Amino acid sequence: MNLNLPSEVNDFVKGLVAQGRYSSEEDAIVEGIKLLMGREQLRGEIQKGVKQLDAGKYYDEETVFGEINAEIDKVEAQQQGS
Repeated sequence: MNLNLPSEVNDFVKGLVAQGRYSSEEDAIVEGIKLLMGREQLRGEIQKGVKQLDAGKYYDEETVFGEINAEIDKVEAQQQGS
């Protein structure tokens, strides 16, 4: 794949490589694409959550924090028993 990047983007990527943050321009671009992929995945998860909320499928905070605190207590008890 050949890309024609705008000059400010090209300069930015070259600067990252020059600073030693990435070993090559390709590595910098790959990292950027991975971040974009993660953002899109998060966007999908948020949309899924919104649909669940709209459908009335959610847990109240007391239930969620009760379960979290119970899990924390369990882990702490296991650590103290070790």
